[in-house]
Amino acid sequence: MSFYFTIQSEKEITYRQLINELPLENIEFGHLEDIDDYIGENNYKAFIKNKSTRGVNLSYREQNYSVSLNVIASEADFEIALHIVEALSKLTEAEILPEDRETPIDIVTFRKNYDKNWIEEEKYLGVSIFLDKIGNEGDTLEIGCCYMSYLVGPDIHKKLDAGSEKSYYEGLVGYISSTQFWDREKYHIPSVIRFTDKDTDEDKELILLYQNGNQFLSKADEVVLSDGESRIKIPYDKIKLLATEKFHLVDEKQYVVDELTDEEYKNIYLKAVEISSVNKSENTTKPESEIRTQKKWWKFWK
Repeated sequence: MSFYFTIQSEKEITYRQLINELPLENIEFGHLEDIDDYIGENNYKAFIKNKSTRGVNLSYREQNYSVSLNVIASEADFEIALHIVEALSKLTEAEILPEDRETPIDIVTFRKNYDKNWIEEEKYLGVSIFLDKIGNEGDTLEIGCCYMSYLVGPDIHKKLDAGSEKSYYEGLVGYISSTQFWDREKYHIPSVIRFTDKDTDEDKELILLYQNGNQFLSKADEVVLSDGESRIKIPYDKIKLLATEKFHLVDEKQYVVDELTDEEYKNIYLKAVEISSVNKSENTTKPESEIRTQKKWWKFWK
């Protein structure tokens, strides 16, 4: 469900050199700190805000530049990828090896075969999996997008036209590109804490919901809230039961949360205490095997 282009060359290129060769405005490379760095093994995704969905994977290892696209890539992502491939070919004076060919091709052949018509044929590949897994089975899928892992599930699915792969693709691309680019200067991104559950011996992740400041509440297994020296822990999926107008969904389950007042946080904490009590009661009535096999979301194409 991905497509790769490879360019073999000993010549190392910086991100600045690449950007200067691209006929695109407002292109960014996620998490890149210095555009004068050479393209390397770190996969910094190329994207354009409010137009990209998955972004374009770019890396250089063992004298090979790799440019790749993933399922549900937007048309803008496809165009970015083609421009990057052509720019790298020019800068390195090397030919291009597309995934579906056995031998490299020159830029002229590349332009003739990998154009808007090619994009139109490729962009719908993999959409059927979303329709099946989400629409028919009710699962939640996790995909790597420009800044973060993005969750698509039944709630988003209901907002889309599932009448055809074309309409579903267009709706999902529009939804992701309009929601994933929240203000990263405004909202703090807390660290996810990993631990082993002493009751189930399972590895889990938890995140803290704190009061002071704006934050991105990224996916985890559990969320911790505090009241003085007291702490309460609830399943992440229960957050929707205590979310207020200060909680804003950015995908199926993850939120950005505006700063909470003392009273707002206290009320949320008390709701969490109630949820925790109910959850413990429910778990004690379930067979151990059922507790261990509760459905989780799918993770793929990161």
